[in-house]
Amino acid sequence: MILLTKAKGYYDEEFGKLGLKVKYNLFLSGPPMIEALAGDRLDFVHTGDMPPVSGRAAGIDIKVIANAGLDPAHNALLVAPDSPVKKVNDLKGKKVGAPVGSSAHHFVYLLLAKHGLKPSDIRLVNLPAPDLAKALETKNVDAIATWEPFVANIELSGTGKVLASSDGVKRAVNVYLTRNEFGKANLKAVEAFIRATKRGIDFFRRNPKAAQEAIAAEAKFPLPVVQKITKRYNWGLAVSDKDRQALGSVKDFLKETKVLKKDFELAELFDPSYLRRTGLK
Repeated sequence: MILLTKAKGYYDEEFGKLGLKVKYNLFLSGPPMIEALAGDRLDFVHTGDMPPVSGRAAGIDIKVIANAGLDPAHNALLVAPDSPVKKVNDLKGKKVGAPVGSSAHHFVYLLLAKHGLKPSDIRLVNLPAPDLAKALETKNVDAIATWEPFVANIELSGTGKVLASSDGVKRAVNVYLTRNEFGKANLKAVEAFIRATKRGIDFFRRNPKAAQEAIAAEAKFPLPVVQKITKRYNWGLAVSDKDRQALGSVKDFLKETKVLKKDFELAELFDPSYLRRTGLK
């Protein structure tokens, strides 16, 4: 939604009312965004569910200020079109590529448990998301787990097919974050961010085709990829109890896999006051 809101000029308009100029920075993954946020190089970010939990555990005082959209099938497990793996249980003893510590890794963990398998039943291969499609195509792994838009790109290119998605397995929450110090000192700026984003959501609901075209142009993604992903999204800004529980599940997973550096109270991660001040959901 940030890409659409940027393309429509809503951020420039809302921040402009406060005499502020907007600078945009594109990142390929969440962890570098959290690092930039912690270093005062960013004020607002959109990430998946892993980076905010890892960041808060590392002592970075960040707050979830709103939901950035829920895609029920955001994560997926893919196999080659001619793969002998036909069901999840066929993965036993097989190599599965995924970025360790990512939402895709968490999805695999939950998917295996749902089918009565343990993490030790597969051979997890730690690969960065951009390298997964090639690993699957060259048969260096038997399956891969990743997230959108990689899933749609791999499907539409014919490199892989979805064996299982996160729908009904993992609630893949996306969130908007700010630094607590910045938010408290710049209430009007946070409200401007939320108002502009809500304008983007409203535009998408009124004009989905034009919105998808604008996102595709801004993201440099093929239009069919954007159409496939965005039609599934729930764009509401409100953070529900289920969203909080989903981030709690992430925290439990990172603790169990010994990725979490330090535990923290989950409530520390959320600040609903900004949404309440704007009255938007």
